[in-house]
Amino acid sequence: MLRIIITSLFISSVISVTKPTIGILTNPSDLKDYDKSLYSYFPSSYVKWIEQAGARVIPIHWDSSYDEITFILNQINGVLFTGGDVDLYLNNTQPGFTFNKFTDTASFIFQKVIQFNKAGKFYPLLGICQGFQLINYIASSYYEVLTRMTDDLGKQRLLEIVPDEDSFVLKSIDSVTLDYLKNVDGPYYSHNWGVVQQTYEKAYSLGAFFKITAYSRDGVNLKYIAICEGREVPIYGYQFHPEKHQFEWITKATHDVEHITYSQQLAMDFISMARKNDNSISDEELAKLIIYNYKQINRMEIPNTSFSQVYLFDRNRNETKSDQQQLGIYQTIKFFRKRH
Repeated sequence: MLRIIITSLFISSVISVTKPTIGILTNPSDLKDYDKSLYSYFPSSYVKWIEQAGARVIPIHWDSSYDEITFILNQINGVLFTGGDVDLYLNNTQPGFTFNKFTDTASFIFQKVIQFNKAGKFYPLLGICQGFQLINYIASSYYEVLTRMTDDLGKQRLLEIVPDEDSFVLKSIDSVTLDYLKNVDGPYYSHNWGVVQQTYEKAYSLGAFFKITAYSRDGVNLKYIAICEGREVPIYGYQFHPEKHQFEWITKATHDVEHITYSQQLAMDFISMARKNDNSISDEELAKLIIYNYKQINRMEIPNTSFSQVYLFDRNRNETKSDQQQLGIYQTIKFFRKRH
């Protein structure tokens, strides 16, 4: 299965693309003043985080057709799933699945990334916060992976490193900064839900796909997964928010040198992986698709917001089952038995 992918993909490649491009999946709007039936969005901080590491950004609209998504995936060098507040779950208590276009689109991208890597094209996919939860949900074959967290909205938590796991993520952080995150002041979290190790034991496809390389603990000392990394493919995620330390000024994320350093190092590591992907996009096509075609909205004066700026996208499609039926997802997604 996935183990036929050579692990040397992680460490060996003579390719070094000079103009990498990252696709960021948009979210149905959860902004109170922009209805999700009309708008999609993602925070501008993710774009800045990618750009400061030397890459360009193209939005991947969650309500696009699979043909449109495939067209973009064939030209870019990596994908990012951002944070957000989207209902991820399909209804898997009934025969078949209740349609959820956002999760279905993410699953399509996830499966395409696996296919690219199996075919020998190095292709990274990173999930942050909600994106972390999303890749765990998909890799579990839609087991209900989320556990309720307590008092982890706007908190910095120490990292607990798993000592026996080789981590390409943690290797990208210098030892002094990593010690600071482990012992003094950890990464910034803003989540009500997380994934715990017991879920990996029940939905055992998770442990087959991902290894856990770091944990954190919530306000009542519940241990949850902070970093997961693909065993055979460069699909990985953080439950925390590295981008907020640099680019969000209305949250409680600290802006000290140590947090700026680790944020930059994680961004550089992601883009370094994207540089191993030899996809390219023409200047003409990039001009049509690049993020600069879209408007940013100032959110600084909105009460209880987490974002200084967001990119806002007009919805121009409706969710239908036609794409799902075209993909044949009923036949390709398999449940893994729960292990008790």
